[in-house]
Amino acid sequence: MRGLVLVATEGINGTVCGTPDVITKWKAIVSKDFPGIDWKDSGAESLVFPRWFVKIRTRIVGLDAKELKPSTDHNHLSPEEWNRVMEEEDTVILDARNFYETKIGMFEGAVDPKIRTFDEFRDFAKTTDLPKTKKVLMYCTGGIRCERAILEMEKQGFQHVYQLQGGILAYLKQFPNVKFKGECFVFDRRVAVDQNLHPSEHFSTCPHCGNPGDIDLSCLNCKSDAVVCDDCHKEEVKRTCTKNCRYRLMQIWEKKKKMKMA
Repeated sequence: MRGLVLVATEGINGTVCGTPDVITKWKAIVSKDFPGIDWKDSGAESLVFPRWFVKIRTRIVGLDAKELKPSTDHNHLSPEEWNRVMEEEDTVILDARNFYETKIGMFEGAVDPKIRTFDEFRDFAKTTDLPKTKKVLMYCTGGIRCERAILEMEKQGFQHVYQLQGGILAYLKQFPNVKFKGECFVFDRRVAVDQNLHPSEHFSTCPHCGNPGDIDLSCLNCKSDAVVCDDCHKEEVKRTCTKNCRYRLMQIWEKKKKMKMA
């Protein structure tokens, strides 16, 4: 069994992988100390983490503030309720994830905050021109970030904010190919999961930035097949299969440049 588990005074969060019997034992052990955990299951053909970590943190996710204490029952909508409320008038759907996550999949009609890290969400909530009287439906991957983001939205004066219980992963388990379009980014070797929560067959990890990539190319240095993201593909030196090849290519170009100058 491998994975990453975070433990803080506000709760526990993590993603682990292992054989079905081991996962069953793990759930039983953890549930003794943390009853009522919202488990989200998906599958893979092999271990998707390289090692095992348990880390003690002061908080599970960003937006560190004493007044932003998550609650387990704060305006949650089940996937069924989410589908219904999405159709109501004067409703805004808000994605609380980072830009590289929203690029590969979002709920239809959702607002993209275009943040690079979750800690930037506070600035978004302060400066957004979204009407504060409208009903805001907020979601993220598994629902964890929304537990704190919803409190930040309320702090900034939004009056009717709701979050998707269990996030995208819980929604896709019940409603694949309905309101959510594309794939869902996950923080492990699968890179993303498709509408049926299967490991992505479309995206790979970009060797230069670690974001999801889907542009196939032949490495400019060693000619090996590679996949990079569209942002890195814009830089010619990053049309390489590894950071090492990128470095070697830069050396070759620098050498040629010096020879021309000489």
